Amino acid sequence: MASSRGTLDQPSDQDRYTTVVRAAWLYYKDNLTQAEIAERLFVSRATVGRLLDIAREEGIVRFEISADHLSALELSTRLRDGFGLLDAVVVPRILATGSPDQVNGRVAAAAAEYLGRFLRPGAVIGVGWGDTVLRVLFALSRYALDGVTIASVAGGIDVYTREVTARNTNGVNEHLRAIPAPLLASSAAIAEALREDASVRSVLALASQAVATLTGIGSADVGTASAVRAGLYTAEEVVALRAAGGVGDMLGEWFDRSGAVVPAESSGRRIGITLDELRALPNVIGVAGGVEKTDAIAGALRGRYLDVLVTDEGTAEALLTRTT
Repeated sequence: MASSRGTLDQPSDQDRYTTVVRAAWLYYKDNLTQAEIAERLFVSRATVGRLLDIAREEGIVRFEISADHLSALELSTRLRDGFGLLDAVVVPRILATGSPDQVNGRVAAAAAEYLGRFLRPGAVIGVGWGDTVLRVLFALSRYALDGVTIASVAGGIDVYTREVTARNTNGVNEHLRAIPAPLLASSAAIAEALREDASVRSVLALASQAVATLTGIGSADVGTASAVRAGLYTAEEVVALRAAGGVGDMLGEWFDRSGAVVPAESSGRRIGITLDELRALPNVIGVAGGVEKTDAIAGALRGRYLDVLVTDEGTAEALLTRTT
């Protein structure tokens, strides 16, 4: 237990939990002041402040702004109109600049809230692996996942599949049907055999029934390309794909500025649905942020692979300069 949480006269864990929940309810639901709560709980006002801090730190209290309201922002409307999307969610910037980690975290939180409209018992959600997609999965509440099946639409990427198995903080791994094969096999012959495997085909058949599919978007910038960080491609291979016109990738397929697929040596080694098949699925939600991904996101939008985009304000502004 962190030291900041041991300042409440060291109550037992159950007593401490009860006190924190009681204080949170009185403040956020009953709208009592901190002074009024202090009187009711027989503690100081400073202690009430610490109780409320603990409630926020431990997720007892969560603050959310409905994605419906983010969709109503002017930038969201302009993105929908400019790229023919069903919907767009734009997360307001917090600073003039932000680290990629901060941007991804904020975009993932908004995407998790948006995805909630599709989560119900019996629903199947498709997922294509990526850093921001993984953040979205961990941002979902255990309660929201009740009765939901998450089916991968492409083979696994070690760095992500290991993390989802190891963390499993919200029980997401218990709902996951992952393809028992890598995204890129070592040879085209092995990939062909794996694609015919019954266990692989069953997961892809399940994913084809998804009410919504979540996918990240990778860039062809060698310095930031998630494909390089994940060990799928070398920097030299990404440079060659960029020279061939590639600006980004999804599900292991590369595409150019117009969204057309760029053939690559790895194409025959892929295991998963194609971008053409992705385009045919309902409610494909792209989650990606950071201005360094602008060209990649614009290419995915021009290719009509996405129905919904969740991104950040700076990236949305940059995308709007590429609507023509």
